[in-house]
Order: sequence, then C-alpha cells, then structure tokens
Amino acid sequence: MQLTVNFSAVILLAVALFCVGLYGALARKSAIGILMSLEMMSMAVTINLITLGRFVSPHPLDSWFFTVFLMVISAAEVGLGLALTIALYRRSHTSEVDEVDELKG
Repeated sequence: MQLTVNFSAVILLAVALFCVGLYGALARKSAIGILMSLEMMSMAVTINLITLGRFVSPHPLDSWFFTVFLMVISAAEVGLGLALTIALYRRSHTSEVDEVDELKG
C-alpha cells in the first residue's frame, strides 16, 4: 500500500502552519514564545520547499539544497535568538518584550 499525498493538501497545511506561527509571533508577549512562533513559520516555508521540489521541480535535489540551507539559517536564528533572550533577561530580569523599554527612542 502506497500513501499518496495531494499537492493542495500539503500546501494548505503549510499555509495553516505559517498563519498560526504569524499569529503567535504577533500575539505573544514572551520572547521565547515569539522565537517558537518564528520557528513554526520557518518550518512552514521548509514544508513548502520540499513540496514544490517533489511536485514541481524537474530535478529533486533543487528543493533539498534550499531546504538544508533554510534549516542551517533556522539553527543560527535559534542560537542568536536565545542569546539575545538571555541577554535581555540578564539586563531587565524579564523576558516579556512589552516590559522592556531600553530600545525605545
């Protein structure tokens, strides 16, 4: 038995995942929650790249190259984001982005 997946169903899943991540990034007050939402949006883009490579691209390694590159970028984003969150917490003793006013002009 072989499992077949519909192109539009996978794209719809990625769009829903991206929308949930976007809502989380805009509605969250915690820096960790915002970082998790950004990662969710990044994984939605990765799903789109893999899907487009599977269904659209004539050469399957095209999408895998961009997907691996995106995963490396996501790992760097997580490392940098956590470092900034730790620095934010050490300076202001909170991880809530609404309570930090040091960067306001």
